[in-house]
Amino acid sequence: MPLAPKPSGPTAIKISGRKGKNEFINDTYEPMQVAHNDRSCWVARDVAPRYLFNTGKTRWVISNQLDDGARCWAFLGAPKGSTDPLSCPGPWTCAQEDGSWQADPAVKCSPAAPNADKFMQLRLSLDADMKQYGLIELESLKALWRKLDYNGNNVVSLAEIDKLVVEMVAAGTWPEWLNNKPALMRAYKAAVYSKESGAEQGSGNDEYVHKSQFHALLLNLFWYNKLFQIFEEVDTGHDRRIDCSEFQTGMAALGLKMSQDEAKKEFDSIDGNHGGQVLFVEFCAWVRKRVNPDANPNFDPDIVAGEDCNQYMRKSRGDLVTHEHFISKKCFADFDALEAQIKDIVADNTKLLALWTRLDFDGNHIVSLAEIDKLVVEAYPLLNHKPALMRAYKKTITTDSQDKDDWVHKKEFKALLANLFYFNKIFWIFSVVDTEGKDRRLSFDEFKQCMILCNCPLDPATANQQFKKIAKNGNHVLFDQFCAFVTSSQCPQAFTNVLA
Repeated sequence: MPLAPKPSGPTAIKISGRKGKNEFINDTYEPMQVAHNDRSCWVARDVAPRYLFNTGKTRWVISNQLDDGARCWAFLGAPKGSTDPLSCPGPWTCAQEDGSWQADPAVKCSPAAPNADKFMQLRLSLDADMKQYGLIELESLKALWRKLDYNGNNVVSLAEIDKLVVEMVAAGTWPEWLNNKPALMRAYKAAVYSKESGAEQGSGNDEYVHKSQFHALLLNLFWYNKLFQIFEEVDTGHDRRIDCSEFQTGMAALGLKMSQDEAKKEFDSIDGNHGGQVLFVEFCAWVRKRVNPDANPNFDPDIVAGEDCNQYMRKSRGDLVTHEHFISKKCFADFDALEAQIKDIVADNTKLLALWTRLDFDGNHIVSLAEIDKLVVEAYPLLNHKPALMRAYKKTITTDSQDKDDWVHKKEFKALLANLFYFNKIFWIFSVVDTEGKDRRLSFDEFKQCMILCNCPLDPATANQQFKKIAKNGNHVLFDQFCAFVTSSQCPQAFTNVLA
């Protein structure tokens, strides 16, 4: 693809004024490093598949794909010789709720100052990277989607996406740096809860990635994995958290020079609970704000999670959202009943073996994340919460140092069942108890409250002793640490006499 001609006018274009259907086209669009139909084209600052380009004929369009513009959200007539939409008289014509097209004089197109931020440059590199791996051309995307959506139902789960990533990396088709679970989770949630999720086709708004969201998923997969690489470089302590010193040093290495006071002020703006450390999700939210300051800070699936995210989605999207699409309301009675059932299975080798046989239908003594997800959906709908499933799965496969692969082995099955239950229950409890920033970290007071809700209350002295034992830095307990502690204390039999 040829390089874009050097623009003679403004290097960024702001679209504003659209209300109602497809109002997400309101954004600032940065010039891309490639041309389309021998003309400059622009991409939205927000990390989403939104492009402003010329069809090669008589229109400038805003669409989710660099193509012929046949399917778009809005278009503007382009006189012969037009080099950018700023020189066109308008008005913009936009798709309406009833499927018709009408001129919308409220939509404005104006010049904007380019964003020279280092992370903006990283965002602008995404499409070039995706092109390198054959993820831009429509036919390539269709072929990859068919591989992912093997049953042809036009939706895929988190487990299926993870399986695809693992296989593509293992085959050498994709680079190894694309296979990181924290980045995968961010990409999945960003795609599922994106503003464009099924806006024009009525899809989305559930826990599946739909065919129309596939490009967004891939874009976010590259974006969050690149951010994860940066985060790991900044995280010199390798504890998945960065402190102020690491932040200042890391930003300087990226060319973002800050004085000590400036770095401290910026770090404090990221560290919402003022605990002195920043997690990957908080880092992602900060970068997003730098890249696109106009984005709604409340609509961030990297920070808003679980049922809280669902509540925000209902409020923000109105009639597009129905209760069937979201996590059903849960209660302690449901969890207590299932806990008794899980403990009974773990303690009864016959029942445990029968359930394992159902899961390991081909009898090879190992199961994948996709197979576990299928069992949960079919047999334990109360535990069908993808973030908790992913964390329980990761905890199970990383506990045994002898099996360094992505499979759950037969001997790990009891531990998997316990992890699945308690990670789900605690994920639900955290949404109620974790009041200090919703950061999945517990203060001592929150820790004591959670222990009570988990039916294992501790006296103050014992609680203080256990808190200090679990908390690495003495200030807070992380979600995974708390889950492991509760699981081992509430269901110790899951970690003894493994299923052979």
